[in-house]
Amino acid sequence: MELYQTVLVAAATGFCSAFGTGIAMKTDITWIKKCLESHESRILLLEKK
Repeated sequence: MELYQTVLVAAATGFCSAFGTGIAMKTDITWIKKCLESHESRILLLEKK
């Protein structure tokens, strides 16, 4: 029974960790895309001057 509980806790912890990492990466990628778009628009504005 102890082995079963240990494996179950390890699997649950691994799943939660992987899920959290996936969400964080998705958020970071979205943020990076917005920053790049902002930089592109600033560069275009500076090039026009």
